[in-house]
Amino acid sequence: MLDATTARAAGLQQLTEELSRALTPADIGRLTATTAAALIGADACAAYVRGEGGAAMEGLHTHGWPGDARQFARIPLHRGRPMSDAVLTGEPVWLEDAAQWRTRYPEMAPIGVSMGHEASACVPLRVEDRVLGAVVFSFYRPRPFDPAEREFLVTVAALCAQALDRARLYAAERDARAAAERERDRMAFLAQAGRLMEAPLSVEERLRQLADLAVTGIADWSAVHLVRGSHVEKVAVSHLDPEKIEFVEQLERRYPRDPAARGGAVDVARTGKPVVLPEVPDELLAASAVDDTHLALIRTLGMRSAIVVPLLVRGRSLGALTLVHAESGRRFDEEDLTFVGRLAATAALALDNAALYEQQRLVARTLQTALLPSELPAVPGVSCAGRYRPPDPDLTDVYVGGDLYDVHADEDRGRWALTVADVCGKGPRAAALTSLVRHTVHAEVRHGLRPAEVVRRVNAAMLRHHDEARARFATMVHAVMRPGPTGADGLDVTLVNGGHPPAIVLREDRVEWVDLPGTLVGVFADLDLPEAEIHLAPGDALLLYTDGVTEARGPAGFFGPERLAAVVAGLAGRSADQLADGVLAAVSDFQRGRLRDDVALLVVRAEP
Repeated sequence: MLDATTARAAGLQQLTEELSRALTPADIGRLTATTAAALIGADACAAYVRGEGGAAMEGLHTHGWPGDARQFARIPLHRGRPMSDAVLTGEPVWLEDAAQWRTRYPEMAPIGVSMGHEASACVPLRVEDRVLGAVVFSFYRPRPFDPAEREFLVTVAALCAQALDRARLYAAERDARAAAERERDRMAFLAQAGRLMEAPLSVEERLRQLADLAVTGIADWSAVHLVRGSHVEKVAVSHLDPEKIEFVEQLERRYPRDPAARGGAVDVARTGKPVVLPEVPDELLAASAVDDTHLALIRTLGMRSAIVVPLLVRGRSLGALTLVHAESGRRFDEEDLTFVGRLAATAALALDNAALYEQQRLVARTLQTALLPSELPAVPGVSCAGRYRPPDPDLTDVYVGGDLYDVHADEDRGRWALTVADVCGKGPRAAALTSLVRHTVHAEVRHGLRPAEVVRRVNAAMLRHHDEARARFATMVHAVMRPGPTGADGLDVTLVNGGHPPAIVLREDRVEWVDLPGTLVGVFADLDLPEAEIHLAPGDALLLYTDGVTEARGPAGFFGPERLAAVVAGLAGRSADQLADGVLAAVSDFQRGRLRDDVALLVVRAEP
């Protein structure tokens, strides 16, 4: 008995370690249905999670049942079925032999004891008062589930449930960051288009270059039409392959379009109403073809999906922008309509009102200056240095960035708060969110709160005031430093990290990473924010920075954490200002002096 208990304890430890490394619900379902099932000697196992809406169970993984398990991939929740009862009541269902199956669940017994199975345990995957799903363990022989056995099975299910809950949170954070990065890339694309439209070129040449830009990242084909009096004229068509452009030109010469014909970009340019085609139907191609030969040639272009948006400004349509996916196999959807509409609006507005655009740039620069401290406070025995560098105006948009650094004094308690944050996105909303973060921190620090509580209050403020802003969140590192009574004592720092790049401590010429887990700010109501205690001896320095440092892209790829650590170690013994300037110069030089993203960093150094 002792050997069995020891084996189970070792098995639980192994399962815990494997679950801690699992990142997706599918991985956790596989471990539950294989490793966990083997641990308790189950002959078959199935792990399920509650689907969206909670009315049905979605299969994560099955193991041990012969035949096609896809028929059980989705199971509706109905009382009177063992797994459904376990999920709906939150309590396990124990069926120790076929007789119990027939007595308690006569309708389900033929399935439950099929293929020679006798005993079953249906255990909910429960985290506190939430039931995330269930796991079904099945055995070929009758199995009396004594209290110790039941407790063990519930423990195994609890481990799997906790891992599943963690994976869901991880997936939510990953999806939020992916959406933010996609938004950032799109904003960068819009900025590039805006700069292009500002170039001293003719209207037609600007639009041709816009069509060329579109096929470098957001479409396989692009075309631009302009309204000219009573006619709509195509002024640009683009593809990365010049031979395909030549093919289209030959096709149009062979089958010239009727100037009076309607449909497609012509109708969009005239009506100002966009069109999204997730799938280009063959019927549409046939309707535009003159004959069978023409249709066959059109089909060789391989058009799969298309979106056509008007070039609207001040209620007037200047033309239409057409984007097509072909050989890439990608699809446009309604979500893309917003982005492409913004691209078209950028082009139309730049053509129609360049002066207003310049005014917006001036406002953005003024707003960015207002979001950063004019100077940092003096801290006894500590030197502080903050730096902000916007992206190169030729490589990004004209909107204000979302990076922030600040130092706030709490004179009543003899301490100072350090904050570095990076708000998702650009533009007025990002600026408003950056301002909210800065001023909330300023207000809460004076209440004497611990760093984790300050960040939680920032999170609550963001959720209250910016819940309507899709994909608006921030990463944030916040700390409180307390200098010692004398310079020889150095200073103590308490630090939390809300999804932000890890801080760096420089001790002589040795670099230490402060790699703390922490939840993104502005996404979830509850945050996981463990605090780290750091002591800086005289001469030690702490560096906080935004991802514009490590994610800086240059000819050699990404700047990266290893290169940053080497740069910081090479600045050992330097002052806070020299350390900040050295890091900023290294990032700038890596990108040949042209930053693609804004950069903020803050250095505090215990003076020797």
